[in-house]
This record gives sequence, C-alpha cells and structure tokens, in this order.
Amino acid sequence: MAHWRRVPITVLVLALAGVVFLLMEVLGEAVVLDWLAFNKVEYNGRRFELVSPGTDYWRYVSPALVHFGVMHIVFNALWIWEFGSRLELRLGSIFVLNLFLAGAVGGNLLQYWWAGPSIFGGLSGVVYAYMGCLWILWRLRPGLVSIPVPSIFTFMWIWLFVGFTDVLKYLGLGSIANGAHLGGLLVGILTGVIIARVFPRGS
Repeated sequence: MAHWRRVPITVLVLALAGVVFLLMEVLGEAVVLDWLAFNKVEYNGRRFELVSPGTDYWRYVSPALVHFGVMHIVFNALWIWEFGSRLELRLGSIFVLNLFLAGAVGGNLLQYWWAGPSIFGGLSGVVYAYMGCLWILWRLRPGLVSIPVPSIFTFMWIWLFVGFTDVLKYLGLGSIANGAHLGGLLVGILTGVIIARVFPRGS
C-alpha cells in the first residue's frame, strides 16, 4: 500500500475527477460538459451541433475527468490507484503526469476518430495507458515496477475485448468508449517499450 503523500499525481488525478463529479451533481451535467467535453456545443443559427475542440486545448484532456454515475467513477478510481501508484512510486511523479496526459489525449483523440462527434468521458483511457505500460514492463523488464497479480492483466484484456462486442450496452450498462480504451492502451504499450529500453537490466 502506498502512502498518499508519496504519490501526489495519482492523488491529484483522483481529486480532480472527484471535484468534477461533484460539480456535475451540483450544477448539472450540461453545465460541466459545456466546459469539459471533447466536442463543444455550438448554435449554428438553426440547431445545436457538436464541433471539434479547436483551440480549446484543455478539451483534449478534460473528458478523462468526466464520469457518468457513481459506479463509473469508483471503478475507474480503483484502477487509477492500483496502477498509477505503482508507476509513480518506481518511475516518479513527472513520469506519471506525462503518462496521464498522453493517455488522456491519445484515448480522447482515438475515441473521436472512432465514434465521431459525441459525448464521452472517464478515466478508463488513462487506466489502460497505465495498464499497458505495466503489462509491457512486466513482460520486458520484470522486477522494474511492482505489479498486481498477473490475473488482473487478464481481467483487463477480457474487459477490453468485451467492450468491443457491445454486450454491455445490450445488458443496459451503457455504451463503452472503446476508442478511448484502445488509444490509452497503445500509448501505454509504447511508453512501456521505451522505458524498458531506457532502464538497463538490473536497475
């Protein structure tokens, strides 16, 4: 168990997601989504439409902090702590901050390309960035970073593939941002490969 003072970026990410979730409860989803959604809503004179972020550069990251429901944020927060704290303890806060930003941007961009203009959110893209990095390091540089039991990786891979089947939507659990999951995962895998080559064996 990592003391929260030793993993400030992981704690900060969780705190920001919590604040955004509370603001959505207090102010309403529409208000917060107007600030933070990837696709902003504009009126073109005849109707409202979703448009690209343009120069609202924070929108490439901010959807990661938006969650729709208690289970959504709790599920993601548990994985952010489980994976993020391990990476931060071994590789440092700057590394985790950069991986958070890269995972959020990569996941959000691929989700936008995948599904087109839409409303989506959640830390799951970042979760998969963290997971992908840990998984690669476990395979290429075992011992560099403390990992959870390997069966957790199996569960995360299964969850990824189940999302692509749309079975969760048919069960009434909502749509899954598969593009965000895949985008984050690719960022994490690439990062893990780089780190595995940067850190010599025995370090």
